[in-house]
Amino acid sequence: EISQYYDNLIGKLVCWGHDRPTAIGRTIRALEELEVAGVATTIPADLAILRHDDFADVRHSTKWVEETLDLSGVHAHADEFRVGDESEPRVRRDVPVEVDGRRFAVSVWVPETAAASAPTGTASRRRASSSGSAGAGNGQIAVPMQGTVVSISVAVGDSVEAGDTLLVLEAMKMENNIAADIAGTVTEIKVSEGDSVGGGDLVMVIEA
Repeated sequence: EISQYYDNLIGKLVCWGHDRPTAIGRTIRALEELEVAGVATTIPADLAILRHDDFADVRHSTKWVEETLDLSGVHAHADEFRVGDESEPRVRRDVPVEVDGRRFAVSVWVPETAAASAPTGTASRRRASSSGSAGAGNGQIAVPMQGTVVSISVAVGDSVEAGDTLLVLEAMKMENNIAADIAGTVTEIKVSEGDSVGGGDLVMVIEA
């Protein structure tokens, strides 16, 4: 079962024309010129659909791809993304990227020397981001994104330091540490493990 919160869309190509053949032709040309590296896309299947006579003649339906279209020879490939000096071997790193309060998992290929030092920097950025989103130093701990509470690391009455992990939030298939923004005592916990929360929801209160 795939929930309504899942979306695999990473980009959208929109083409238009004064009639159907023109729009189809422009879309085929644009797809042939479009380059996406690092992830597999549906471009090969899109081209197979657009070039089919049934699609051009509007003889397709909601079941047409499943029942008529032959995609047996169509394969999507995730080309490795390389940039800069190619003399040093590169390795894949999965890193978290936060945009407008939403966190995404992004795969990049980096030099081996950079990858060796990445875990510490990544962890510190993740912790700083979670801490900063948690309430800007007022003890009102809010989550920066929609997700599910995986675990709670503290109880009411516990003393915490700024930066300590309070709970773990699963969002976008990643586990995110929600940290204390001030040192103090946990006075209120508003969620339980397994609860679903929305971006900006208050989950915990700390008093200095």
